[in-house]
Formats: sequence, C-alpha cells, structure tokens
Amino acid sequence: MHTHRSFSFQLQKSFLISTFFPFILVASFIAAIYSSMYHRDVQTLLDSTAHSMVSNIRTYMNELNQLTLQPYYTQKVYYYLKAKSVGGGMHNRLNELDVQRELDENMTYLRLSRQDIDGIYIMSGHNCLYYTVSSPDHKSIVTPFAYSTENWYRRALSADGNAVTIGPHVPDYVRPAGTPVVSVARAILSLYPRYPLCVMKIDVNTSMFERIFRDFALHVDATILIRDENGRVVYANAPLDEKEQTILSRASNGQTISMKGEAYQIHAYPINGYPWNICIALSGRELSARIRTIYLSTLFLYLIGMAMATLSHSVTSRKMVHAVNAMKQVFDGIQNQDFSKRYNYISHTELDDLGDQLNYTTEKLEQTIRQEYILKIKQKDSEFKALQAQIQPHFLFNTLNNMIALNQIGDQKTLEDSLYELSGMLRYILKAPSIILLSQELQFVQDYCALQKLRFNDRLSCEFHLNIHQEDWKIPKLLLQPIVENSIRHGVEPCTHPCTIHITAEEAKGDMDILFITISDDGTGYDMKQYDTDQTSGEGGIGIRNVKERLLSFSPESTMEIKSSIGNGTITRIRLKKTPEVAQP
Repeated sequence: MHTHRSFSFQLQKSFLISTFFPFILVASFIAAIYSSMYHRDVQTLLDSTAHSMVSNIRTYMNELNQLTLQPYYTQKVYYYLKAKSVGGGMHNRLNELDVQRELDENMTYLRLSRQDIDGIYIMSGHNCLYYTVSSPDHKSIVTPFAYSTENWYRRALSADGNAVTIGPHVPDYVRPAGTPVVSVARAILSLYPRYPLCVMKIDVNTSMFERIFRDFALHVDATILIRDENGRVVYANAPLDEKEQTILSRASNGQTISMKGEAYQIHAYPINGYPWNICIALSGRELSARIRTIYLSTLFLYLIGMAMATLSHSVTSRKMVHAVNAMKQVFDGIQNQDFSKRYNYISHTELDDLGDQLNYTTEKLEQTIRQEYILKIKQKDSEFKALQAQIQPHFLFNTLNNMIALNQIGDQKTLEDSLYELSGMLRYILKAPSIILLSQELQFVQDYCALQKLRFNDRLSCEFHLNIHQEDWKIPKLLLQPIVENSIRHGVEPCTHPCTIHITAEEAKGDMDILFITISDDGTGYDMKQYDTDQTSGEGGIGIRNVKERLLSFSPESTMEIKSSIGNGTITRIRLKKTPEVAQP
C-alpha cells in the first residue's frame, strides 16, 4: 500500500520549491549587483585617494628637490663650496668664517623648519664639506669616509645637476647608525664650465609618509605602501613581516594575492617624475562580509515571507483541505464496500459541486452493485439447480439399475438393505442445500460406497484419508459421488480381482485456502483419448461433465484433472479454492 502525503503538505512543498529557487536567483542577482557597485565605488575611492597621495608626495619631493638648490641662491656660499671642493679656501679668513656662518644658518634653518629632515650633507670626494643633523649632541660624521664610492653619490654625479631619489637606507657615514631614511641628492655644478663641484644630500625620516597618509581615510580594509624602483617596500601603514614584504614587492597591478590567510587585490599607482609607486592591497574580507550580510538578510526576509505565506495558506486552504478529506472518506467507504458515507462539508467553493456529483455517483454505484449482485446470485442459483436437476435423475437411474441387478440374482437381503440406504441418500439429495459442509458430502460418499459394496462384496473396498478439519470447508452437493461412481463403473465393474478406491483430502502446504481432494482406484482404467473424444461429442456420461461445470461455477479458480490408462487405474485430482460464504437457496 502506497503512503501518500497530505494535500496541505503537497501545497506547502509546491510553494517552497516554486519560491526557493527564485529566492536564490534574486539573492545572487542582488549580491552580484552590490558586488559590482561596491567594486566601482571602492575603485573610485581608491583612485581619488591614491591620486591625492601621489600629488602630496610629488609636492613634498619637489620641495625637497628645491631645497637642494640652496647653494645656488647665495653667491658667497656657492663660491665658498667651489673653493672647498678643489681643496682650497677663501683668502680672507674673516670672510670665510662669515660665509660658513651664513651657510650654517641657512642649512640649520632648512633642517629645523622640516621636522622630518634627519640631516643635510655636502660632500666632495672623500670629504664632508658641511653637515647638520637632527641630534648633533649624539651624532657625528665618520671620518674618513669614501663618499665617492657610494652608489647614491655616483647616481647624483651622473644626473648632470638633476635631483635623484634614494630609497630607504641606513646612512653608514653617521655614528651611531640611525633608522632607515629616504634621501634626495643633487650634484652642485660649476656654472661655467659645467663640472661637479660637490653633492648635496638631504636625509628624510620615513615618518613623513605617515604624516602624508594620516590625512587620508579609505574606510575600507586595506594596506597602503610605497615601493621604490626595485620594488622594495619604502613605507607601509601596517607592520609587515619579511614574507609579506616579499609578496608585496613582487605583486603587480590587478593581481590577487594571499596574505594573512586572506585574499588581497593589488592596486598600483605610479608617482610621476619619481621611480616610486603607491600600492594599495585591498582586502576581500569586507566585501565577503557584506555579501554574506546580504544573503543572510535576504534569507531572513524569505523566512519571514515563508512564515506569513504558511499562515495565509493555513487559513485559506483549510476549507479546501477539509473538503478533499471529506471526499477521501467517501472513496475509502466505497473501497471498503460501505456506500453509506456522503460528502456533507460546505467549503463555498467548486469542491462542493464536485462533492454533490460524488454523492450522486455513490448512490448510483450502490444501486447498480446491488442489482448486479442479486442478479448474479439468482443466476448462480439457477445454474446450481439446473445442474442438480441433471445429476439427480442420473444418480437415481444408476442406483435403480443396481437394485434391478440385485433382484435378478435373487439377493433379497441385500436388496432390502439397499432400499434403506437409497431412502437415506434420496433424503440427502432432496433436502440438503446446494452448498454443504465437506463432512456431509464425505458421509454421503461413504453411504454410497456402502450401497455399492452390497453389490460387489469383497471386490470393492473404500478407504478415506482425511488430514483436514472438515467443518472448515464447504463444497457443492454431489461433487464427489459422480467421481466415485465413475471409478466403480470404469475401474471396478470390469475388473475380476478385488479393487480399492482411495479418497484423500488435504490442504496445500503454505496456503490454507487451497484444498486438494484425490480419488484414485486400482481398477482396469480406460483410454483417456477415447474418453476425451466421448466427452467432447456428448456420448460420455453426464456425471463428470456436470462435476466440472458445477466446480467452475462454484469457484472459477478451482480445477479438476483426470489421469487414467488401461491396466493402471484412474486418478482424479480436484484443486478447490476457498470462496466467501455463498447464499444458500
């Protein structure tokens, strides 16, 4: 039996399926739109902020470049440096001291006016012509020092009077060594002819980048850094270990990298006029969190909608579901042959019209079934009576022939006993119902065998083997007697030696609704081909034909099989299917 879901459950399931996938599509569409808008807005923010940073850094670096031109602004200082660069000095000692004082005032003023300047140096070859540092009490110049061998020195000389930018490095010409600095260096040239006199170098603390970046707020989770011409990280607004610095130094614009267990997208902006670039590593964590928030919010709204829809469904579909259940009860009654149930629920919908049609159909079906059932019973009863009308004269005819034979041989005692036996058998035939207990039919067969034994004496024996409860089975009246009579007529009567008829009844193994009845004899037997021909042509006895017809009418699933051969006796096997109680005539 199939298990079915309720109609209400099917409606809810259909609603859930029909709304869940659109919900997924809508949520994904909203998330995709938001992600696109987020990337666009963030890109706009990054571009605007980065361009402002680039502009500030360029302005700052340009100012530093201008500071390296200070020796050109004062003629006395310029000639002083020119003279010192060739290893000489001014002829007037007082004038030289005055120029030195003026140079010191100008350079110290430049250093003190810019808090991020760590030191200003003027070098020529292996000599430091002038220096001023942020902590003169704690720092000193390393002497001697081969400035001309330094890479930044050579770069400044090769720039032909233009300023060069030097990335983070620790100035090893100052003791004690300080923190890494960023420098701007420029070669001071002789005006005519043009040749380098000395190199002016300004060291700037990298904290100046922090001051520049402090004025900008991205409002997104990002790491901002500056990379030099070699990709080295000059500055970062967050601590970076060596591995992270290596990853960031190699990352290119638009690339997505994995750092700190998260994904970062790289946005690089070159600083025009300088070999540096600003790099912003944008974390995808914030976008993922916002997308997750969108999904959760959409799911929350969907669940609220589902709850409201379920409540609405519960209210609006109750009548429809009750109407369907009422119809189901009517159908269940029809299935169980109970036609008294009717649809009596009022739903104020089209289902009421369907229910009225169901009631009308049930009434008509009940009437039709009753008429067909009564007609079938009457037809079956008529068939039983017609068959009985055929078999009763036949049995009586055969029995009277037997009595005539007894009278002819002068066996009056046997004839008298036979008349008593016949009287009891006729009473059974005339008064017993068409369907009887198996025990009654077997008793009738025993009486019949006893009647026949009066005729055949020791030539006939009948044995019964009953392995069933006879009161549990009912069969048509006179079902077995014609078969026993057939065994006596075709097996015992032509035979000269004593014969035995065995009657066996047993239930099928594993099926208590199947009964096997076997009637066998060890008489002469007969040719089955000739017997079948006689039955087909109508020349054979009516007894066996009537048994087959009555057995088929009683139970279409029942069968009868006869096996016989000359000299080996006859076996008749009946397979009887138990049927419901049949109305008795």
